[in-house]
Amino acid sequence: MSTELNKDSRRESLNPVSNSGRIFGLPSYIALWISSMVVIQIFMVGQSFLPPAGQLNITQAVVVMVIAALLIGLFFVLNSKPGMEYGIPFIVQARTAFGYNGARIASLIRVLPAVFWYGIGSWIGASAMDFITVTIWGWGNIWLYFILFQVLQTLIAYYGIQSIKWFDSALSVVILGFLIYIVAQLFRVGSDNMLSSFQTTGTWGMPFYAAITASVGVLITATINNGDLSRYLKNEPKNNWIGHIVGVVPMFVLMLAIGVLSAAATGIWDPVQALVSVIPNPIVAVALMIFIVMAQFTSNLTINIEPPAIVLMEVFNLKWSTSVIIVGILSIITFPWLLISSTAFNTFIAFYSAFLGPLLGILLADFYLVRKQKLNIDELYSDNVKYNLLGLGSLVIGGIIGIIFLEISWMVALPVGGFLYWAGYQYLPAYKKQLSQVDVHIGS
Repeated sequence: MSTELNKDSRRESLNPVSNSGRIFGLPSYIALWISSMVVIQIFMVGQSFLPPAGQLNITQAVVVMVIAALLIGLFFVLNSKPGMEYGIPFIVQARTAFGYNGARIASLIRVLPAVFWYGIGSWIGASAMDFITVTIWGWGNIWLYFILFQVLQTLIAYYGIQSIKWFDSALSVVILGFLIYIVAQLFRVGSDNMLSSFQTTGTWGMPFYAAITASVGVLITATINNGDLSRYLKNEPKNNWIGHIVGVVPMFVLMLAIGVLSAAATGIWDPVQALVSVIPNPIVAVALMIFIVMAQFTSNLTINIEPPAIVLMEVFNLKWSTSVIIVGILSIITFPWLLISSTAFNTFIAFYSAFLGPLLGILLADFYLVRKQKLNIDELYSDNVKYNLLGLGSLVIGGIIGIIFLEISWMVALPVGGFLYWAGYQYLPAYKKQLSQVDVHIGS
């Protein structure tokens, strides 16, 4: 069976993708990420740095953006390598650290936030559509647009990875152009307010570290399961580095920066209202809202629909098309209209990051420190080891530590989870023996 996701794909499509079966070259992969990274939630995190939502000044916000960009780039490159090199998706990669069935448990920690973000992104898009029709015709219905949004996104994703690739790549240039225009407008309208923000004291205390936590946390989900996409990227080391450093990092910084500039220029929290407030006339405002709608399509397709759909397909051996429909329904019942209006937006990110941090730390420790970047593919597709209790235990302990230090959740939980997992293979007799047997299998 083909490993290229299409509407009829089932569990067998998660077998390793051969290099001849890779559909992404470097240009198309970069274009995919340029469009996928227009995530309004990243914009909202940037907004939360400065008053009225945050306590930083622009200087501190810029430092946060630089640190977060370096970390996001590093995490993408490191954790995308197993997928690109071996052609395996995230849920298969996770089997070495958590066991065949344990990987399904670990994957739930990744896909639950994706379902929530899917709903939030769709609600933002529906808000933009509501603005468009109210502006043009004096009538709108955000609930109708929300359901319509879900149907259209599900329809695009329904046909698999090729339709996602085509849609995201086609819109990348248009999206980039609109972002440049928005930055120019923010400077034009709010330059005086931005100047005063440089002069405020701000803080280098806990709110500064919490801002880093939120900035990385909003995208840590994508770093964990990016093997689902990198497995379709031509297997060349430069593709991994260039694809993510060029495709992901600049756009990530740009979205954070637009959020920061928007907060400084307007002082408005709502993303749609903030952007509309700096637009010179209704025609351009409508064009901007169309842009927001398209941006939510591209980011949801790549980051929020594919991961949970793959997990459903693997766990229940459902068709890809069926899985996509289920994910769309689940995202509706997350009640995104409540979460996006909540003052606990960054707390939501910190909470799920408390468990995603150790999950990423364990994956990296397993591939680079324990397995030395060598995987036994036959073993990955065998259910001989159903649960790796060391991996699951390290995940739970790391997550608890992350909850205790919630404001900086993943920053503490990631090294804790990774260290516990590595130490177990170094010092626990049963795991030391298991690792020596793995080395024999790989070397034979």
